[in-house]
Amino acid sequence: MAPTTSKELPVLKKGDTGSSVKLLQNILIALDYLDSDSPTTNFQDQTDEAVRNFQEENDLKVDGIVGAKTWDKLGTVLWD
Repeated sequence: MAPTTSKELPVLKKGDTGSSVKLLQNILIALDYLDSDSPTTNFQDQTDEAVRNFQEENDLKVDGIVGAKTWDKLGTVLWD
């Protein structure tokens, strides 16, 4: 992961595209929230659902938006 803090990562939501979306999808796959073996660069319905499930199970605001708090929790859970 190139960025060192969640503040360096972009806020992501449904409809976004790019390498940060692919990073997010890889993390969600590693945590078994996204069922895919080939992440894309598109934040679509499956990614939105996975983010919302992650947020709900980790006592975060369930809005499908990956901001600093969601990035922080993803990192904590991934490395725990």
